[in-house]
Amino acid sequence: MGSVTVAIFGPQPYCWLFTAYLLLRVCCLRRPAVLLACCLSIVVAGGICWSFQRQISRKTVVDRHPVTQVVKVLPDDIKVQDGFVTAVGTDQQSKTRESLAVSVRDPQLLDHFRCLDRPTEWQLTGMIQPVMPATNENEFDLCRYYQQRRVYNQVRLDQPPLVRNVTQRGLCDRCHCWRWRLSNYFNRMPEPLAGYCQQLIIGQNSAANDQLMADVKKLGVIHLFCISGMHVVLLVTILRWLGVYLWLDRELVDGLLILALPFYLIVAGGAPSLIRAVIMAEAGLLQDILKLDRLDSWALSLLVGMAWEPAVLLSLGGQLSYLLSFLLQVMDRQITALRQCLFLSLASLPAILSYVFEFHWLSLVISYPMIPLFSFVLFPLVLVSAGTYWLVPAVGELVNRLLLFFQRLVGLVAQLPGEVVFGKPAFWMATVLFLLTLWCISSYRSARRWLMLSLTYLSCFLVIHLPLTGEVNFVDIGQGDCIIIREPFNRHVMMIDTGGKLNFGRHQPVRTRDVATRTSINYLKSRGINHIDTIYLSHRDADHIGYLPTVLQNMRVSRVAVPAGMEKQPVLTRKVGTVNQPQIIPVTDQHPNIDPNLKILHPFAPGEAKNEDSMVLTGRFGGQQFVFTGDLDRAGECAVLEHYPGLHADILKLGHHGSRTASDERFLDQLHPQWGIISAGRFNRYYHPNDEVVASLRQRQIKILSTQQYGMIRYVYTRQRGHWQTTLKGEELKWTLPNCLNN
Repeated sequence: MGSVTVAIFGPQPYCWLFTAYLLLRVCCLRRPAVLLACCLSIVVAGGICWSFQRQISRKTVVDRHPVTQVVKVLPDDIKVQDGFVTAVGTDQQSKTRESLAVSVRDPQLLDHFRCLDRPTEWQLTGMIQPVMPATNENEFDLCRYYQQRRVYNQVRLDQPPLVRNVTQRGLCDRCHCWRWRLSNYFNRMPEPLAGYCQQLIIGQNSAANDQLMADVKKLGVIHLFCISGMHVVLLVTILRWLGVYLWLDRELVDGLLILALPFYLIVAGGAPSLIRAVIMAEAGLLQDILKLDRLDSWALSLLVGMAWEPAVLLSLGGQLSYLLSFLLQVMDRQITALRQCLFLSLASLPAILSYVFEFHWLSLVISYPMIPLFSFVLFPLVLVSAGTYWLVPAVGELVNRLLLFFQRLVGLVAQLPGEVVFGKPAFWMATVLFLLTLWCISSYRSARRWLMLSLTYLSCFLVIHLPLTGEVNFVDIGQGDCIIIREPFNRHVMMIDTGGKLNFGRHQPVRTRDVATRTSINYLKSRGINHIDTIYLSHRDADHIGYLPTVLQNMRVSRVAVPAGMEKQPVLTRKVGTVNQPQIIPVTDQHPNIDPNLKILHPFAPGEAKNEDSMVLTGRFGGQQFVFTGDLDRAGECAVLEHYPGLHADILKLGHHGSRTASDERFLDQLHPQWGIISAGRFNRYYHPNDEVVASLRQRQIKILSTQQYGMIRYVYTRQRGHWQTTLKGEELKWTLPNCLNN
C-alpha cells in the first residue's frame, strides 16, 4: 500500500516498479493467501487514493469569490498573534474544513477570541479561495499540508465574525475543549517549561521554543521534541507503573489505557506519528487477544495510518515515524545502544536530506546521550511539573531552570562546526541510499558494504554540488525581484536583488522566518549552495533589498554591489549589520566587471539609489543575452540606449514589475527580446503588470513569462543551449491573474 500511495500522490513512477518487484517476490513464495492479501491491499490503496483525490476536487473551490457562511470552530483551532486571528473551521452547510483569517485591531476583541473555551459558530463574510500551492521548487507545500489536515479552502474575513456558542457538544468536541484548557493551563507556566508541556503532552507548537527547535533540527534529534511514538511508550510505561504503585490490577490499568488512548490521540493533535504510536500501543495492550507480534503491529499501524491519511508517507514526519519504528522491530537485539543510534541516524538521513537539505555530523551520534536523557530525565520531569504546578509551582520553577540550562547546552552544541549543506538528492538517489543503508545494517560487519555506501553518498554529493548545467532563475518572491544566476559546476553564484516586503508605514512584527527563507534560501540549499559570490542590489526599495539580512544570515556572501551613492545610506547599513559583513562595492557603468559574465550598464553617476538610479546588468548565459533592469524608468531606459546603441537582448527582465513607468517602446524595439520576464505579486495593490505594457509586448510578439502565472521561472542551460522550466504549468492559478495575463 505504501508504494502505491507514493506512486499516486508523489507522483513517483519508480514506485510502480517497486510494487511490481514486491508482487514478483510474493509470487515466488507460492503462497496464494499472501498473494491474495497483497493484491487486495493494492486495490484498497488505489480505492482510498481515488476517494481522497475525488474529495479534494469536490470540496476545493475553483476561484476567489465572496462568501457568507456559518462555520463551526473548535477552541484549540484558534490562534491569536500580532493582531491576527486565525482558525480552522467547518462550514456548516457544505461540511468543508476551511482556514480562516481576520485582522483585529481591538485589544478587547483579541482577548475575547483568546478566551473562547468551547465550540462556537462564526457567522462571517469574506473572500474564499483555494489554498495556494508551492510556487517555487522545493518550497514548503502549504496546500499539501492542509489537505493532509482535511482543510481545502482559505477564507479571508472582511471583518470580525459574529460568534455564538454551540449548545450541543459531542465527545470529540469535549476532547478539543480539554486540549484548549490544557494549553491555557500550560501558558501560565514560565518559559520554556510551558513550551515543553505544550509540545510534548498535547502536540502544540510554541513560538517561545523556536530557537530550540532550530537547534535540535540542526542536530537531527527533532523527533525527540515532537510528540511521537517514544512519548506514547513512555507515557504508557509511567501510567502502568503508577497503577501498580496504587495497587491496581494490571488488567484494569491496561483496560483503562485501551479506552483512554484514542481520546488522548485527539487531545494530542492527531499527528501521523502519533496515530502510528497509539495503534502500536493498543496492539501491545491487546497482545493476549490479537496474538500479533511486533512487526505485525507495525504493519497494522501502517495500514490504518494510510487509510486515515493516504499521503502520510509523503511527509517527513510520517516517513521518519514509520521508518525508524520499522527498523526497531527488525534490528538485531544484540546490537549495542551506540550502534543502534548510529544505524537509525543513517537510515533516516536520506529522508532528512530530501526535506531539509543539510545535516550536522553530530546528528549521527547525538541521539546516544540524548535518548536516555530525554527518556529518564526531561520527559518525566515535564510530566511531573505539568501535574503538580497548580499545587506546588516551586517544582515547576526548579524544572524550568534545568530546561533553561539544557537549552543553552543544546545551543552551544549546535554551534559547533560540522554542519554540511548536502543538497536535495533526486528521489531515485534517496531510494538507493536508503536501500543501501538497510543492506549495510543487515550485515554491519562488512567493511565492503559500508565502503559502497560511502562512495554512493560521495557520488550523490558531487552530482549535486558540481552540476553540468547552469541556470538563470527568477524566484517567485511575491511583489519584488529576486534572480539567482548559477554557472555550470557552480563556478559563480550570483543574486540580483533579494526581494522584500513593503510595510506601507505600518509596524511589521519581527519574524524569524520570512518569504526568502522558504523560497530563495531553501532553493539554494536544495542545490547544495551555501555561498554567494556577489549580490547585486538594483536600488534601495524594500521589495528589492528587504530580505538582505535573511540572505546574509543563511549564506556566506563575498560581496554586495550597489549603485554608487547607496553604500552609506542607513537603509543599507542597517540591513548589512556588523556580523559576517561582506564587502560593499559602489558601482557605476564605468566600474570593471565584478563577475566575468555580468556587465554593469547603469547608473552613469552616483545618485540616491531611487528607481531612476537602478542598476542595469547584462550577461550572456546559454547562448542567450539577458538584460536585468531593476525598477529603471522610461527616461533611464532611453539614456541606456544612448550610451549603448548596440545593446540587444534575447531575454528581458521587465522594469518595475511590468509597470507602465518602464518598458518604453523605443527600448523594446531596439532590444527586440524574444522573451519578457515579469516578477510581480499576486493581487498586488499596484495592478502589476500594466495592461498597456502587456499589450505592447504582444504587439511586438514578445513571449511573456510571469511569476504570477508560472511561479519560479528557470532558464537551464548547457554551453550555448538551454530550455525553460517553470514550477507551475500556467493553468493552476488562473483565478489569481490580472485580465491582461488571462487573455
